[in-house]
Amino acid sequence: MLNISKIKNNISIPNVNKPISAKNTTNPIRENSKFHSYSQENLKAYVPSFTAVKKEPSQKQKISLIASKLDKESQKIFSDLESSGLLFDNNSNDGSSVLDNLYKIASEKRIEGLNSEQIIKETLSALNNPYLITQKFGDIPKEAAKDVSKQIGGEIPKKANNVVSSCCVVASMEFNLASRKPAEFTRFVAGLTSQNYSVDKNIKVADIAGSFLSKIGDLHKFNTQSEIKDWDNIKITVKPDRNAIVRARVQSSYKDPGERSCIDVLIQSALLNLGSQNTYDSLIDERAVTEFNNDNSGLTDYEKNFVEQIVFESPKLSVVYQNIDPETGKLVGYNCKPEETKQHILKSLELGQNVIIGYTHIDENNTVNGGHEITVIGYTQDADGKGYFVCNDTDDDIDAPVKISEEKLLPLIHHAGISYEALSKDDVVSESWRDILLLYKNNVLNNQ
Repeated sequence: MLNISKIKNNISIPNVNKPISAKNTTNPIRENSKFHSYSQENLKAYVPSFTAVKKEPSQKQKISLIASKLDKESQKIFSDLESSGLLFDNNSNDGSSVLDNLYKIASEKRIEGLNSEQIIKETLSALNNPYLITQKFGDIPKEAAKDVSKQIGGEIPKKANNVVSSCCVVASMEFNLASRKPAEFTRFVAGLTSQNYSVDKNIKVADIAGSFLSKIGDLHKFNTQSEIKDWDNIKITVKPDRNAIVRARVQSSYKDPGERSCIDVLIQSALLNLGSQNTYDSLIDERAVTEFNNDNSGLTDYEKNFVEQIVFESPKLSVVYQNIDPETGKLVGYNCKPEETKQHILKSLELGQNVIIGYTHIDENNTVNGGHEITVIGYTQDADGKGYFVCNDTDDDIDAPVKISEEKLLPLIHHAGISYEALSKDDVVSESWRDILLLYKNNVLNNQ
């Protein structure tokens, strides 16, 4: 049975999301995992429907101003988003639409060193194809070095040009925002590129799992910039570290193919900063060792779950599937059967929820030496009945979904963010999991 104390204190084990250089490690699931002849139509089949408001005559002025700032390629995307209705999606934290936020970007002053035209173009590209979102850092070219040194007030660290990105968790969240909540994604872009360099989230206390006191305790422990409005509502300000704008300016002018855009930099830095107690440094992709993380890179499943609940305004449980010995770092067993793990993911998909999973790299001695986060967005079977999870990987250089056999993926899953709604379904596989769910309800959700 799953040990509830281990769930709550899982931070004591090695950080399974620690990035590993591709030069030294073969990714066990990327081989032969790409869909064959994946078309644009099939790609969009995994982008769900959106909530659109009625198009009003007053919106013509906004559309006209935005269109005037676009090149031919972006004008085509903009027109397609208008025709599809996505431009008018308003499923955002403050009820603003994609159009409203694009208009803010076009009409209001942006951070120095970024221009509204490029920001809009990158935003439209991500909305049109969220699979373009990547975690891959760019270098700081010689042409930019003098300016960067001036901005940071000193010499550029050597690591700044040799980053093995630890942004898989937050890049996956960015992908989910763009594909599931396009208005909120665009609102993040508008806020983070604005003169305020931040975005506010007004969330319900009920959107975070746990008792009221445990929720407030987490906000304090994570050093969150927050304002408790009343017993039911909290305002949280999400902002990147100051070096994120340095990175964003470089990517705005010197982005190479396959690297992050300036908006990728800002969103990922903001979310990583939120999860690392505001200790993240975008220049070298490192954060401080804290009570939640014994490593200086990435986010643990506990930190990831905290951020995900705030970003998507939905209580989630970080369900830990692998049993890893905290002393040796070895995989010694599983807390659920593979079929149970599969059902948790499938139930989430049925509810319209993508599932960000963390899987481990395990060597020949069964020792965990790192891991990676990807997003499960669907499930399919071939003619022989073999099952595949349809996934997005922000580190695979593929701007389309990939499929990974369930046989290969399930044993590697260390944790996943699963909503309580998905775990509460009556047809969850085994009695043992019902016992685990009861422990979650009593010890995590209610903090009794």
